[in-house]
Amino acid sequence: MKTNYFYVLMLLLFFLGSSAQSQTLTAVNAKLDHWGQKPNKKMTKKAYISDFQVLVEVYREDLDYKEKREFRGKGRGEATAEAALGLQGVDAQLLQEEVDKLYAEFVADLKAKGYELVDVDRAAKTDYYKNAERMNGPNVRESANPGYLEILPSGASFMVTKREAEGKANNKDGFLNRFKAVGAAISGPNQLSKDLDDALVIDVKLALNFSESGSNWFKSLSGANAQVKTNLMMGTHTVQAPKKKGLRMNGREEAYTIPTSIEFYQGSGLKKIQSKGYLKKPIYISGVIDDTKSSAFDKGAVTTYTNIGDLYIVKNTYSTISSNAKFAETDGKKMADALYKAGSAFIDEELKEFFD
Repeated sequence: MKTNYFYVLMLLLFFLGSSAQSQTLTAVNAKLDHWGQKPNKKMTKKAYISDFQVLVEVYREDLDYKEKREFRGKGRGEATAEAALGLQGVDAQLLQEEVDKLYAEFVADLKAKGYELVDVDRAAKTDYYKNAERMNGPNVRESANPGYLEILPSGASFMVTKREAEGKANNKDGFLNRFKAVGAAISGPNQLSKDLDDALVIDVKLALNFSESGSNWFKSLSGANAQVKTNLMMGTHTVQAPKKKGLRMNGREEAYTIPTSIEFYQGSGLKKIQSKGYLKKPIYISGVIDDTKSSAFDKGAVTTYTNIGDLYIVKNTYSTISSNAKFAETDGKKMADALYKAGSAFIDEELKEFFD
């Protein structure tokens, strides 16, 4: 039979092209730290999932501001640059389906290890949750962390604070947020474990992030420079967002630390277990979002002088602003698939480390 080499070549090029466009993930570089006792085989075979939250970044802004400058009669006015980048093609329903899959497999894995899961109704009766409210999945909503979607899995119920239930709680950096975190580390989840007859309390947080922001330092010497570009990854991510409320000085931004972690708490007193799993390096994902960059640069208006008669000179220094917004084309199916693959790889690695 005569071979059609042209047809074979076209098929080869097609499959190579398809492979080049598929999403690829870097290796999982995870760590599990322990405070207090390490996990052991004598732990009670009961577990309570206190949280399983997924955040997906879909929009990011960057802001840069330079004050007016003058030296020996020459200078420029105030300069502000704003850049924004959003994702076009994100499918919220597909993201929800993959979060549901991650949660179902997580529950199945715990049961396969011989753990009996504590029901949320039982947890709701503890003193630890006496001021809490119930929040049910499925749920996709805008997060209080700017630029993120917040997703809760179907069939899951969690006890949360009133601010969390209303969608007002965030991960903004600051003294009060750090103080709350320290308080929780000292008495929180281990007290819950004690209230649940020493059940293993597990808290899961996943963050899929796409933005990489920051100005060009050389351009910033002569004016305001803002920039956002795509770089899809899963891992703990710190983002800057323009301040919207309260005292807002020019160019003021606030920082938010979006976590990717899995935490384990069991027992109390000297025998308590506190372990936290996290990624030492993010899981980077390619082939999902078109490489896109949004940048804005503004030098500020030059100071001008106008003579009025022979005695008076009027000086004018203008404030200026430059802005630019773009959307990056995104394959919604590939993004949902990347969320599942990266999340599953991280969770599996940490469960293996903890239970082994």
